[in-house]
Amino acid sequence: MNKHKGLRILLGVLGGLALLAAGVWGLLFRVNRFTILLTPLGQAETILEYGQEYREPGAGAVLTGTLLWKEGIPLENPDIRISGEVNPRVLGRYEVDYRLDFLGCHAQARRRVTVVDTQCPVITLKEDPQDTPLRPGAYLEPGFTATDNYDGDITDRVICQQEKGVIRYAVVDSSGNPAYAQREIPFFDPDPPEIVLEGGETLVISVGSFYREPGYRATDEVDGDLTDRVTVAGEVDWLTPGTYPITYTVADGWENVASVTREVRVEAQPRPEILWPGRKTIYLTFDDGPGPYTGQLLDVLDRYGVKATFFVTDSGYDDMMAQIVRRGHSIGIHTVTHDYGQIYSSPEAYFDDLHRMQDIIYENTGVRTTLMRFPGGSSNTVSGESCQGVMTVLSEAVQDAGFQYFDWNVDSDDAGSARKAKTVYDNVVEGIRQTGVSLVLQHDIHPYSVEAVEDILQWGLNNGYTFAPLTQNSPGFHHGVNN
Repeated sequence: MNKHKGLRILLGVLGGLALLAAGVWGLLFRVNRFTILLTPLGQAETILEYGQEYREPGAGAVLTGTLLWKEGIPLENPDIRISGEVNPRVLGRYEVDYRLDFLGCHAQARRRVTVVDTQCPVITLKEDPQDTPLRPGAYLEPGFTATDNYDGDITDRVICQQEKGVIRYAVVDSSGNPAYAQREIPFFDPDPPEIVLEGGETLVISVGSFYREPGYRATDEVDGDLTDRVTVAGEVDWLTPGTYPITYTVADGWENVASVTREVRVEAQPRPEILWPGRKTIYLTFDDGPGPYTGQLLDVLDRYGVKATFFVTDSGYDDMMAQIVRRGHSIGIHTVTHDYGQIYSSPEAYFDDLHRMQDIIYENTGVRTTLMRFPGGSSNTVSGESCQGVMTVLSEAVQDAGFQYFDWNVDSDDAGSARKAKTVYDNVVEGIRQTGVSLVLQHDIHPYSVEAVEDILQWGLNNGYTFAPLTQNSPGFHHGVNN
């Protein structure tokens, strides 16, 4: 009896302890907040090559609490649910989801798998039966194929490019992977390129006419247009009569060379015969106009039936140029700007000015005059400040170019110290008395010089002189060249 009573007491104590333990555990469970951490094994972002087998790595779970197991306890064989599929035969982006419920906790994770194609296609060249050198255009393509692990047959996407004995093949699959191949062709090209000269192989220009390259073309049967590869050698001295060779050379991609030569003949215009007038002939000439007093001067000349010569500039009085010609006077070229530093800076600069002024006169009068006067005369030294020796070159070159230049042997000094009509008159009359044939220099831009003209005309006519305009056959009274 006592034995059974003791056992009951022991069992009661043990049951009480168990209840106590359960209560403590329940209290501990409520106080220690549990969390499940779920993590994909391996890499959460996975790249899978097209066609490669996908093996699911699974996920791992860790139990953590706020009081106990802060470091976490890995769970053995947790019941993780996996959803989502990866198809390695279809390119794209896939998602695999993991979910776990344990001790009232819920956890989830995700893995992303991208199926890609990084394998390049393969170009296969069919055997070329041609092993002897071929002339351009005789090659026949033996054929080729292109296959891709994903796209299959992509032969129709192949691009072929032929360059100097090599054919290059290229293709790109739908994933952007390229493939290349090349085939060497036993070409030979015995024929040189052809050069065609615009304007012909002989070109004739006049002294004083700027030489401008007429142009050329170079073509080759194999390489096509080679114009931009042509080298040009030789220079043309457009101021000196002579024959100047210009050589054009080009090589094709097979080192065949072609060369042609153009002969440029620079010819001098024949100089006109100088016809001296009888003694007591006066050529009145006026520089630097037209200007505000030119109309008054033309009226005076008309009243006395006298013709003169005007060496004009681009002064803005274009209507006066037309009147000069309409009233029967000679018109000649002086300069566009009268800027010594500019027009005498080089022979090219001078001829540019000369031709421009010739065109201006033609546009306003319809006359393409070849009469001209150098600013400052052929004996000027101011040109040496811009270009040494330029007058020596120009004094011959303008005549070879068909122009006739005129200096003077009577100077009115109206551009110098003579600032009154009486002084201009005295200077002109005194100069005429000392010459048999007189070429008088005046400027119609000075009112006092224009005012002196009527007295000069009266004196000349009263003393048996004849007034005449200059022509291409008139004497030029050339000064000595000083530069």
